Amino acid sequence: MVSDKITLAHGAGGKLSQELMEEVILPAYGNPLLNEMHDGAAVNMSGHVAFTTDSYVVQPLFFAGGNIGKLAVCGTVNDLSMTGAIPRYISAGLILEEGFPVADLKRILATMRQMADEAGIYIVTGDTKVVDKGKADGIFINTAGIGDIIPGTHISPKNVKPGMKVILSGYIGDHAASIMAGRHDLALPESCPDRLCPA
Repeated sequence: MVSDKITLAHGAGGKLSQELMEEVILPAYGNPLLNEMHDGAAVNMSGHVAFTTDSYVVQPLFFAGGNIGKLAVCGTVNDLSMTGAIPRYISAGLILEEGFPVADLKRILATMRQMADEAGIYIVTGDTKVVDKGKADGIFINTAGIGDIIPGTHISPKNVKPGMKVILSGYIGDHAASIMAGRHDLALPESCPDRLCPA
């Protein structure tokens, strides 16, 4: 890209939008479905399908253990999994602030691709808009995800009963603690796990 900063023209749908897509977004998480460059994605699904959406507006954008891109993909994959589905595809809508560094965007997109690869899913469609400087916190991300619900599975909050066991995939509160430490420049104890310690 000629510019190392996002401009309003990058979200206007013209030549610079095309440049942003071809030189930044496609290299980050291109795949056969996204590479069609269509307004949407034609995907193969079967049977009972789960569908979810979420938006990510975290500050700081980069924190110990990840960044907003990791939250966007992992959060959507988690939401699908919690319905009893095997995640298949997600979309990524980017709202960028004018002046946002392209280098930071590339870091976020690379993380999204890494998380998608680890989860075995494709980012198959999306949209990019740019707002005036000062009208967003650098970048907002909206995702939607779809997945195949495993036959015979019916997971619902309404099925939860007293005495049931809770399965955790990590320590309770580590993400919140990491965000709070980054937001308020707090130092965590020397003995804290690496993923909690500020970078």
